[in-house]
Amino acid sequence: MRCEDISARLADDLAGTLGDDERNAMRQHIAGCPDCRRQTQGLDVLWRALEDIPVAAPDSRALRARLDAAILREQAPARPTAPRAQPRQQWLMAAGLAGVALLAGLFAGRASVSPPASPDVVALRDELRDLRHMVALSLMQQQSASERLKGVGWSTRLEGPSDEVVTALIDTLRHDENVNVRLASIDALKRFAEREDVRRAAIDALQTQRAPLVQMALIDFVVETQDRDAAAALRRISADDKSDQTVRTRAAWGLEHLGV
Repeated sequence: MRCEDISARLADDLAGTLGDDERNAMRQHIAGCPDCRRQTQGLDVLWRALEDIPVAAPDSRALRARLDAAILREQAPARPTAPRAQPRQQWLMAAGLAGVALLAGLFAGRASVSPPASPDVVALRDELRDLRHMVALSLMQQQSASERLKGVGWSTRLEGPSDEVVTALIDTLRHDENVNVRLASIDALKRFAEREDVRRAAIDALQTQRAPLVQMALIDFVVETQDRDAAAALRRISADDKSDQTVRTRAAWGLEHLGV
């Protein structure tokens, strides 16, 4: 299990919904990873503190207003003289968003004893989904590559990711400076291979990406999706004597498997 897997499963672990195998794998990783151990210890303290808070009647409208205000604060343009946020500050911001998500999860879990048709339960579930999406989007915008990688990992755990999340993954594929983050975004986008914008983004990236590992992952992507629109890009790569030889060979293999 990797660090990004730990981040994606923290809420489920704290809520007690993980299976035994996943829980044991998390414990083994955390025991040998100081960074993940510090992160889980902090969230475990937060979770226990939340359990001691009396549960008031849920006010979905007020929660939405607070969430919207927080998003506006995060999206507000920085003043020209403001110092650039340091990695620790960015981590704290992401951890704060995760804490909000955990709080919503706690409310949703306790509200689940209500009848399924209750409007409050439905509203809380919608809020929880939106909060999880916000956490993924926030992490993907961090300066730290490891945090962006966690954001991509979060996106793979979302049920019915929003268009904003898919757009963020496409933007990550196109522009992220870290090869590992771009590779992770390709894996995350495979869930949406039937979408025209995702398929087009993969073909466009084939024509612009220069990292061999990313190129090969994209070639595998278009072959898996049997996207024959990628044929022109594959031919160009296979004939480009400036490209990595392994990539050229893979492009020729892709053309063969697409039958073009």
